[in-house]
Amino acid sequence: MKNILSILTIISVLSTQVVAQITFKASANKVVETGENFRLNFIVNANGTNFKPPSLAGFRVLAGPSTSVGTSFQYINGKASQTVSNTYSYIIQASKVGKYTIPKAQITVDGKIYESNSISIEVVKGAAQNTENITNTDGTANNEKVTSKDDIFVRNNLNKTTVYQGEQIISTIKVYTRVGLRAFDDFKFPSFTGFWAQDIKTPSNISLQRENVNGNIYNAGILKQSILFPQRSGTIKIDPFELTCIVQVKAGKRRNFFGELVDTYTDVKKDLKSPPRTIRVLPLPGNKPKSFSGAVGSDFQMQVNIDRNEIANNESLTLKVKLSGTGNLKLIDKININFPKTFEVYDPKISNNISNTALGARGNKTFEFLLIPREPGKYTIPAIKFSYFDVQSKSYKTISGTDIPIQVDKSTEMQVSGNPISISKEDIKTLGTDIRFIKQNSFELLPIDKTFFGSWKFYMFYLVSFITFILIVFISRHKIRQNANVALMKNKRANKISKKRLKMASAYMKQNNQAKFYDEVIRALWGYLSDKLNIPVSDLSRNTVMETLINHKVNEEIINDFIVVIDGCEYAKYAPATEEVQIEQDYKKAREVINSFESVL
Repeated sequence: MKNILSILTIISVLSTQVVAQITFKASANKVVETGENFRLNFIVNANGTNFKPPSLAGFRVLAGPSTSVGTSFQYINGKASQTVSNTYSYIIQASKVGKYTIPKAQITVDGKIYESNSISIEVVKGAAQNTENITNTDGTANNEKVTSKDDIFVRNNLNKTTVYQGEQIISTIKVYTRVGLRAFDDFKFPSFTGFWAQDIKTPSNISLQRENVNGNIYNAGILKQSILFPQRSGTIKIDPFELTCIVQVKAGKRRNFFGELVDTYTDVKKDLKSPPRTIRVLPLPGNKPKSFSGAVGSDFQMQVNIDRNEIANNESLTLKVKLSGTGNLKLIDKININFPKTFEVYDPKISNNISNTALGARGNKTFEFLLIPREPGKYTIPAIKFSYFDVQSKSYKTISGTDIPIQVDKSTEMQVSGNPISISKEDIKTLGTDIRFIKQNSFELLPIDKTFFGSWKFYMFYLVSFITFILIVFISRHKIRQNANVALMKNKRANKISKKRLKMASAYMKQNNQAKFYDEVIRALWGYLSDKLNIPVSDLSRNTVMETLINHKVNEEIINDFIVVIDGCEYAKYAPATEEVQIEQDYKKAREVINSFESVL
């Protein structure tokens, strides 16, 4: 009976599939070397037939097509679904330098023909390995790879170096490497003085992609991306980006258990520094329109909406002006509008909906004005004009709306002496405080001959007041002495501050934010010892901390535990995604190390 149920379950799963959009994609390295073997994959998320590969002219096919099938099952809300993935793979090789395009492949699914995307591949000349022959003590040759400035470096790539004031620039800080990159130790990003900078969100885990740099293939990763808006004209210099990283280099050769020569590697610390960059900022032309308020960019548009065109006086209406486009939208703080003099106009409510991407800052900004006409009549808000400097045509452009007619009727509200009662902005501030209510609670009357002066309550009041004054003076002086001793205060607060940071790290752990989790744990550990041992942050180092802990006669085992935890966290901060169990263990170890220090310091 159980076997029959199992078979029925499998059949129901196979027959219950989520209707999904068919995708057929081709993928391969974008940059390869001559003579390098690489894989070309065509993947379709369905069972297809009649696969027609593209022409691979210019490439040598070493193997393929080989096929593989992947199947996964999901249960969502009691419903079963099956996902199928079919992959057609080739191993190919290029022999000539140049740029090639692999055309689209075709496959048939349920009688319908689907095409993949085409792929552009750049082939560069294969680079010879830079090696230096060194002789080991046992007489065997040692090909130790020597890292040079061409093996790993950093750059601040700018999409423009000559711009107008207010025109956006995309800054992309990248690391390029041809050696094994183990970890990042320290960063120093440029300050971007002279610019208004907005960060572009990048993945917390750095992904390395192949790139061609001067005919050589590097694994390149984005460390930071920013949008820069120059705030003044002239020449502006961007400081270098500095990075300390750990790379893996070949140390030599040794014989393994079977007597074979195998390579050995070692970790080396490298200090990298990008070249400084210079931006030439041109001033905006002098023929600025009156409606220009500093907007610089392209493809600007304006929408004007009013909630109603007929209203009674002393009632409110809303005027919305929405600006959209690409450029310095966030820096636009006003729009010039000529409102009728009898309209009471409140400061606009401003909302931004702007996205910062690798293509720049783009989105919209809305100004919402609240208007209150005070006198009846026919009014017109003149056509709203908005001017901006267009970076593509290098000229000013003006967007103009249409006149807005408003009919203000006489209100039917209560009048006094022929004048309507209205409330101004100043009246609103005091409206809630100009009425006092009658006090209704009971009270006690005392006899005329009964006085407080000279009674026992009178003397008790003065005695308690005197004692309270003495206590306040004593406690205040004690706190002043404690606060004067900065080192003592830091020592007392060290454990409390570290617990707050670990609590924040725990929150990041629950959010699966690995980079911020390890950053808070590292801050908690170093910050605790800085406060506890009275070591300035600028002097914090492993050697300084170890010497100070030894002088405080801290157990060597506790010191070693601290070094192990801090090294593990600093490595994991920039490493690929770590398992959840390991993150929880690192959190537990950090808490235990701080507790160990607290018991001996």
